[in-house]
Amino acid sequence: MEHSLLQKMKYAQQLTAQEKHIVDYILNNPEVVFESTAHELAQATYTSSSTVVRLCKKLGTQGYPDFQLKLALDYQRAPATITPLDHPYTELDDVRSAMDSVPYLYHQALQETRRLLNTSVMQRIANWVKESGRIDIYGSNMNYYLAQQACTKWNELGISAIAHNSPNMHYLNTMNPNISTLSFVISYTGENQSMIDAARILNEKKMNVVAVTGNNHSGLSRLATETLLTYGYNEQMRLSKMSSMVSVLYIFDILYMSSIRDKY
Repeated sequence: MEHSLLQKMKYAQQLTAQEKHIVDYILNNPEVVFESTAHELAQATYTSSSTVVRLCKKLGTQGYPDFQLKLALDYQRAPATITPLDHPYTELDDVRSAMDSVPYLYHQALQETRRLLNTSVMQRIANWVKESGRIDIYGSNMNYYLAQQACTKWNELGISAIAHNSPNMHYLNTMNPNISTLSFVISYTGENQSMIDAARILNEKKMNVVAVTGNNHSGLSRLATETLLTYGYNEQMRLSKMSSMVSVLYIFDILYMSSIRDKY
């Protein structure tokens, strides 16, 4: 999926402080790009020409002239999208901005999650799904609804799967470790205490636990047999929740697709 240069600028990750400053300056003063050389833009932003060129390449262009051309084409196609993120939109501009931004956020979440996934780990977990007699998925708040979606899909294939919005201590403590139950525990921070409690009991019973989290060094991850890392957009909390949701759904859909192949 090809995304506009403007979208890449608004949601770019892994930029230095100087590069972010240049991006903010351009978004607030787009005409400066069409009127300035790389050296002049560097002077206006108190940076260097090499920093400007490096930023252009990070954003997927070949250099400053290519950056100028692509930004001009974006401006010609949709001048309203030049408006900075904190500008007071009209209702129509707000909808148009969302229509442009949401596909990019989805794509970024999928792309970054794919980059974080280890194929051999995913294959091992897919094999556990195939061998399990039951799947339990633990998650609170929004993660509980994601767990329900994943369970619904597996249940449609005849694979027993149950979502839990909190640890049922009686169930966990009386669980027979000889029964092939595979447990997924979802927590983006990996520090949700109720999720950690569930993982700890399962870990003590020597059962397979898969942490689905954005933090590979969290308390949850340390208790898990395997960890699947999710992605969250780091700049804004609300967007982070959206990206994390897409990331979790993507991970479970990969395992679901693997289950379909096993069943048919």
